[in-house]
This record gives sequence, C-alpha cells and structure tokens, in this order.
Amino acid sequence: MANLKYILYDRKELWGDGKMPPDICSLFRSAMEHDLVEIDISLMEKDSLWENLKERGIVPEDSLLITSSDDVLEEVKHLPLAVVAYRNPQNEQDLFEADFLVEGFEEVDFYFLERVYQRKHGIPWRVIDTRRCYLREMTMEDLPALFRLYEGKGITDYISPLYDWEDEAAYTKAYIENIYPYFGYGMWLVMDSKTHELIGRAGIHPNVAEDEYLLEMGYMIDVKYQGRGYATEVCKAILDYAKGADTGFERVYCFVQKGNEASLRLLRNLGFTFEREEIREGKEMLRFYMELA
Repeated sequence: MANLKYILYDRKELWGDGKMPPDICSLFRSAMEHDLVEIDISLMEKDSLWENLKERGIVPEDSLLITSSDDVLEEVKHLPLAVVAYRNPQNEQDLFEADFLVEGFEEVDFYFLERVYQRKHGIPWRVIDTRRCYLREMTMEDLPALFRLYEGKGITDYISPLYDWEDEAAYTKAYIENIYPYFGYGMWLVMDSKTHELIGRAGIHPNVAEDEYLLEMGYMIDVKYQGRGYATEVCKAILDYAKGADTGFERVYCFVQKGNEASLRLLRNLGFTFEREEIREGKEMLRFYMELA
C-alpha cells in the first residue's frame, strides 16, 4: 500500500514573491509533525517535474502536489500523483485535472491532505472512532467477511439480505466508486478496535422515501456482539458525525419494521421522534427522525 511521504508545491506560482500566508504555514507545520517532507518544486533545476522526482528518488505514489497551474496539471496527469489545486484569485486557471479544488487553506490540514491522497489511491477512509470500535469505508476485499456477517442467525429478520455474490460485488464496486467520493459519507463497516474484526455495518446515506429525498441512518451488529451496547455506542457516534458534517440535510431518519423491538428501544434511547407508519418495499415500517441542527 502506498504511503504519503512528500508534499510538493510551487511557492512562486502559488504566492509570488510574497510571504506564505499563515494558513499554509500552519499546514506545513502539521505535515512535518506527521513526518511528511515539503518540497518547493520551483527550486528544482530541470524543466520536467517528472525528471526531478526521478532524480531525487521521489515516488509519485508517495506524494501529493499542491498547484494552481494548468500547465503543471497537464504535465503530471499521467502520474499516480494526488493533486490539490488552489484557485488563486491572482492567477485564474481552469484546474479541471486536479483531484480536489480549494479556494483557500483555512480548513486544509494534514488530515485533509491525507484523505485526498487516500481517495486517489483507493485507500478506505477511517471515519469514526468510538470507545471499542472504528468505522471505515468498505473495500472489495471485505466482501467475504461481509457475507459471513450476514449469515448470522436472525441478521436478516428485519433487514434486506445481500444479493448473490456477483450482483453484490457489482453493487459494492459502484458504491465505493460513486457514493463515498461524491458524498464523503455512506454505509461503513464497524470494526473491533482491538481485533480489527468486522462486527457490523452502519452509517448514513441519502435515500428516497415516498418521493422524498432524505438522509437515513442504518445499522446492524453481529449476533455475537448484540446486547452489549455496541449499537448504541456506534449510532451515537454516527449522529455526532452527522450533526458536525455538511450533509445539507436538517434531519436524519430511521425506518424500523414493526416487531423489531430491539431497534425500537434503541431509537427511543437515542432520542428519535416517531413520525408515522408507512409501507416501504411491501413492509410495514415505523418512521423516526432526529433534528441535526
């Protein structure tokens, strides 16, 4: 697996002859605290960035570039190099080839750069940590463990089963490639912090219910871990995340099938409000919501 080691940038192109803004200085301090090496590519002797990287033994897979130049983007677009483009108001460029575009650096820190880098190389984001678990994005390599999870007794009594292997693989691949990058959130895997074993699935995702576009929270915990507070722990962390994230939604909803007493108790304990009954996919469902504001 690739590792982020180098931050490349062109000081002259980004800031001219002036001093670097405090925000970018703070960013570089944060990067160095995580053992990243910053390299000003404007000081390189060769015209070709690629030739300079090879001469210095810098592997593109281990690097992230910050630029505001279409020319630089054109040069590196064939390289496995993560790129953040800065829309410099004094140097208007299209910057279409970048992996991510920023208008400033106030909110850009090491963790932001790391996530841009991870997205570039298909490395799953570790999104939430709780006392006993962490939630991360899914990969195709997780499919066998996910199928084992869904084979647990009673797991599919109140949630839909997985598709057959081929269809589930196609669905998962599309989800990883489209939902995670576009929204920045979705349904994640719940992993045991000590053993790194898959123990559940939970998260938030956009959905449509009765022609209404809304944010829905889903959750399920392995049979072996049920009755020990894991669902409460995980769902509380997800709700905290949803309240702090820029999802564009004012509420988060949960839909519970009639008879699922464990989920009904959980939603009441979490503070959800019952809204109404409705038929969903041919099943009688109870609809709950929580305000995110």
